[in-house]
Amino acid sequence: MLMATIESIAAEGGSEILRHYAQKLKFSDEQIDTFLAVLDTVDEILEKKARPHIFEWEEEGARIDEDNNVQLPATMQAVLDEITKDNQIYSLFIPEEMGGFGYTQVFQAALSEKFCQYDISLHISTFISLSVIEALTVYYKENFDPILNDFIEGKSTGYVAFTEPQAGSNLENVKSTAELDGDEYVLNGTKIFISNGGHANVGLFLGKNIVDGKEDGTNVVLVNTREGVNAERLEDKSGIHVNPTAQLHFDNVRVPKENIISKAGQGYRKVLERLMGMRLGVSMQGTGAAIRAYELASQYAEERVQFGKPIGEFDGVARKLKNIGKTIPRMRAYAFQAGFALDRYYKGYIPAEIPGATGDASERMAADSLPGVARGGIAHYYVSSAKLYNSEVVQNILYDASQIFGGSGFIKEYEINKILRDVRVLSVYEGTSEIHEFLISRASQALNLLPKFQPLSAQFEGSTIYEDFLLQRFPGLQGKI
Repeated sequence: MLMATIESIAAEGGSEILRHYAQKLKFSDEQIDTFLAVLDTVDEILEKKARPHIFEWEEEGARIDEDNNVQLPATMQAVLDEITKDNQIYSLFIPEEMGGFGYTQVFQAALSEKFCQYDISLHISTFISLSVIEALTVYYKENFDPILNDFIEGKSTGYVAFTEPQAGSNLENVKSTAELDGDEYVLNGTKIFISNGGHANVGLFLGKNIVDGKEDGTNVVLVNTREGVNAERLEDKSGIHVNPTAQLHFDNVRVPKENIISKAGQGYRKVLERLMGMRLGVSMQGTGAAIRAYELASQYAEERVQFGKPIGEFDGVARKLKNIGKTIPRMRAYAFQAGFALDRYYKGYIPAEIPGATGDASERMAADSLPGVARGGIAHYYVSSAKLYNSEVVQNILYDASQIFGGSGFIKEYEINKILRDVRVLSVYEGTSEIHEFLISRASQALNLLPKFQPLSAQFEGSTIYEDFLLQRFPGLQGKI
């Protein structure tokens, strides 16, 4: 199937493009239908129990209680509990041999899109846990079983404590320490901008590996205790208000040495490739937000009458809606292709639909012909392309969508204003757009080893104003994504 078909498949909806890639991953129709049924259940929960409370959550926000724990609004916590406890949604993404259903990144993408059509904050509060679960399953040890079981039963929520004031995108610069002391690691340091910080009870901590007083690489360590982990403050953000973004201080936090993820001293290098799943999640945040903004703006353009006719009939408004509608399937195509790329990369295959290659055998043969660094570079290319494209174009989509609302788009009581504020961070966290521009350029060296490679944009019919503006801001991406 030609890549040009992906745009039309994406235009049919998230379910159709999910089915397209899931079949390529050899999931059965029964497995796909089961997952789609779960999507319907989640959609029903979010429509009935999340949508009516979005502004209530926005107003109340998260708070630090007297015990130094972060609390979410009660109705939001109830929605999270119904999804994670009653419906055990995390079990979907745990391998079958570990008690789950074994669904992969493309399925996470579909679920993320659904969540983000309601509230990005709710998505973050739920999906950060999947990054922790992934680390536990990829670098599995038997002592992780009770923790994985707690995730399955919805008893645990995750956080990732990597970022520090002097170490944003460059995580090798962390100052925090994970020092081996007998049979335990002792963790010390301060982390900033930690989503779910102070609320979640199971986290990943990145710190310098200290052995016998000497530094030797970095460690990622599983933290399954609240003792010594203190939420010092919550950031007052312009958007995604209800998801807590905390400054966490780790004060002599002791965890068993078996809690090391991968190998001692290799934390940064090993976990870096697993960050790609988090970046895929951001690209889906952009897609879900754009879908909801399009719905709201289209409805408003039909209902708002000026000079005797709906404003949607005016050329300026109609043009904006047309450009948004044309761009959303492309956002979805970028994101799902990145999910598929990750799924293939994690299996050791070439993570792309190489022209002329069909089935696992061809992908495996192509992968065997490339060095591992090149295979990793190709995976990074797809994920960074999706993250940069979606997080950038959604900014301008929301600008135009809110413009259709006129003065009302500047009023906080309108949902379009909330979404506009929420998406601003998408081009910042999980690597700024400038960082991903650099990663794409570096990964292009690996793509030179694929003589038939074409970027996804080469398969699209024409361009949209959002794509034109993207290339004006990032001219070095011309012909690369």
